[in-house]
Amino acid sequence: MALLLGLTGATAVASPSVIPPLPPLLGPRPAPQPQPPPPPPAATPEDRWALIIGVTDYAGRVKSTVGGANDARLVRDVLLRNGWREDRIRMLIDGQATGQAIAEGMRWLQANSSPTTFSLFQFSGHVKQRGGREFLWPYDSAFLADTDVVRALQGIRGTAWSSFSGCEAAGFDDGLSSPRHRVTASSQVDEKSYEDPQTGYSVWTGMLFDEGFRQQRGDANRDGVTSLDEAFDYAAPRAENFTSDQQPFGPQTPYRAGGDGPLRLDSPRI
Repeated sequence: MALLLGLTGATAVASPSVIPPLPPLLGPRPAPQPQPPPPPPAATPEDRWALIIGVTDYAGRVKSTVGGANDARLVRDVLLRNGWREDRIRMLIDGQATGQAIAEGMRWLQANSSPTTFSLFQFSGHVKQRGGREFLWPYDSAFLADTDVVRALQGIRGTAWSSFSGCEAAGFDDGLSSPRHRVTASSQVDEKSYEDPQTGYSVWTGMLFDEGFRQQRGDANRDGVTSLDEAFDYAAPRAENFTSDQQPFGPQTPYRAGGDGPLRLDSPRI
């Protein structure tokens, strides 16, 4: 029988075995995942300015339009729904939209523009074409030549969108469009533009701003926000199809030029 020997005044305790730490695995480190680029800077509500012009009732014997004034109110409503400030929007409707007032309004857009602003110019009414040139037709028939309109709008700093709704409207893009200045027009330079008595809007402005933007039918990617390109891509073929049987002038084909990347009215990039 084995004899167990004890330590005087102490109890023998077995030491636990110690497992040394494992060495780190060798090999290449995983590549860092690319980070998405930051969103482009956008104009704040304080830095968004709009001049909106719409003429339905003209002075004298000039034929009235159906939707000029309603177009202007529609565009204003869309801007307000997208967070624009009411005190940054100048409205010129019917008798307010004289030639002098429109010229002063364009100077107002210039004066309030800066490298951090986004500016919108919107005209809906008659356009006069004469001698290969286009003229905005104000309430008082004090015509504004395309060259003068382009020169004034080119003076806007920051980014801008000029939107023309009237016959031969694309003729106002005479060097106006650029990466920082978008231009849209209801018809090509050799086409008429039409109105819809049922809606009370011009065909183009109603389809672009009411259906495309306000009703969000243009939201192709279903992200809850309709960009200008989405609204244009929705409205342009519909406007052309809607006016396809117009005689003798034929359909209107909306026009788009300029810009650099998507444009959202709730956060217009600068």
